[in-house]
Amino acid sequence: MDNRKALLLASAARLYSLGIDLDSARDRLRKLVEQSVSFDSEGIRQAYQDFKELEQQWEGLEKQYLELREEIMQK
Repeated sequence: MDNRKALLLASAARLYSLGIDLDSARDRLRKLVEQSVSFDSEGIRQAYQDFKELEQQWEGLEKQYLELREEIMQK
């Protein structure tokens, strides 16, 4: 298999896994807000930081995946 296609498949698998982690982090943050936990609390700050880190990772990987997919499709 072409190395680029293997990388694309690996990136897709990682995106899927990261998406699950991102959804879990979003749910954790949502539950804290629904429980009326103070926005200044350590729990909310940590949950938000975890969510933002995962979101940034996902966005970066998604960009790389889409660029690689476009490159492969053009050839």
